[in-house]
Amino acid sequence: MKQALSLHPLIVDARVQGLVFDLDGTLIDSARDILQSIRLALEDVGLGTLPDDYFPDNMHGTSMGIFRSVISDMGWEIPEDMTPLRQAYLVHYQALDHRNTRLYPGVPEFLEACRDAGLSIAICTNKMHVFAMNALEKFGLQNTFGFVTGCDTWAEAKPSPIPLLETIRMLELQPAQSVYFGDTSVDAECANSAGVPFVLHESGYGDVALHGQAKLLSFRRWEELMG
Repeated sequence: MKQALSLHPLIVDARVQGLVFDLDGTLIDSARDILQSIRLALEDVGLGTLPDDYFPDNMHGTSMGIFRSVISDMGWEIPEDMTPLRQAYLVHYQALDHRNTRLYPGVPEFLEACRDAGLSIAICTNKMHVFAMNALEKFGLQNTFGFVTGCDTWAEAKPSPIPLLETIRMLELQPAQSVYFGDTSVDAECANSAGVPFVLHESGYGDVALHGQAKLLSFRRWEELMG
């Protein structure tokens, strides 16, 4: 008989009934596929070639936000019309099909422990909904979450609090009954604006703007949250 895992006391606090998770940099390490798609799209539209060792400071926004940061980093002119770049990115990202994306160790066990504890769980990501679902399906997690919010699900994307608040509403919970897990300042700002306690995954794609952001807890390995 499999022994049930215990969860961190802050997660199983009686007031907490639901957990919402960012995806990229929090549950999955998808940087290689995202960056390769960006690299190929920039070459397709003739903007230029990224250095082999390049890694952007901004891995926390929407895809177009990341593109703008990358183009600025390289000193290139940001196109007035980003549509060709976006279309090229979507083609390449779909073709890669998350081949280099991995779950962070301990994620399946943690999610199972959360469900065993009777917690509602959901996703709130700045990834497009279709790609979020494709990634979850790759890891057999497509039926794990009560709701999945993508950057295109609601009128605004993170750091607006709207997608997180709407995700919590879909779980039929209140912000005070929820906790949000993320890895960047965008996640922290979103949670804090929504009045939702924030838990930081320090092994994700964190950025300097995280400093000073309020958080309930921080951890580097998912195993730290299980007994």
